[in-house]
Amino acid sequence: MAKSIQLFNERERILLESAQPLVYREVEGGPDLSIRFYFPRDLEEKSDRPVFLFLHGGAWDRGVIIQFAPHALYYVERGAVCGLVDYQHRKSHPDSTAIDAIQDTMTAVQFVRHFSEKLHIDPERVVLIGAGAGANMAGCVALGAHISNPDSPYSDSDERPNAAVLLSSIIDIERGGYGFDRFASAGDARKASLSRYTGASHPPMLMIHGTGDRLVPFHDALEFSDKMSKRKGAFKFVEFEGRDRTFFNHNTDPVSYEAVLSTINAFLDENMVLAAPRDDDESQLISWRETDY
Repeated sequence: MAKSIQLFNERERILLESAQPLVYREVEGGPDLSIRFYFPRDLEEKSDRPVFLFLHGGAWDRGVIIQFAPHALYYVERGAVCGLVDYQHRKSHPDSTAIDAIQDTMTAVQFVRHFSEKLHIDPERVVLIGAGAGANMAGCVALGAHISNPDSPYSDSDERPNAAVLLSSIIDIERGGYGFDRFASAGDARKASLSRYTGASHPPMLMIHGTGDRLVPFHDALEFSDKMSKRKGAFKFVEFEGRDRTFFNHNTDPVSYEAVLSTINAFLDENMVLAAPRDDDESQLISWRETDY
């Protein structure tokens, strides 16, 4: 076990060394928050790249920033700018709540838009991709949850993404349920419950959920999807038969990882965010090429 942890930590160090951290939010009484960016090699040759911001899971209690590094590296090779987003959770900021993390997500979106020219990105192609708590945060921001963000230094920029991808999302937060203890009150938990906003306008959204999810039952995801599908706005729901929570991680299930990327590619293409790869596209589903970056 000790050797496995050592290898994991070494891989994490290498992956983060190849990323460029940019502080997007200063936090009083705790470490500042960064987005760890991966940039295409030919970045300066084209200035209107889409930008994908990845939000790791962990129920607002903990999290591994490199969870989405393989996905990010894949989309970097496809020409996008990708960022792994630090946000507040219990392990990094013990006094924080889940509402703080949602506000961090809003600020991250505003940050990339505010500095879109310097980052060589298209401010109209900002995509949030999250898992678990990160997916809930992406959903809250995309749906315009009733959560204010008065301390953002980039309030001149829009906080809502142009598209969102929710993987194994936490949907509703109920007393005694998964993630509830990370909210200061039941009222705050209700604000972050996605089912409250199924009638709201929203950008294109893709929800992917495993039928074998043991923490957020598939029935809950299906019920949310049914409500969303009856409203205006592009919403797509894709189920993965028998899969549990982290099936989309490369180190959990490489086959499902590839299938999830294919599903996301189709969604991005349908909504004119990033054209689907051609049959002769040399982009790879990356794990063995991490050192290239």
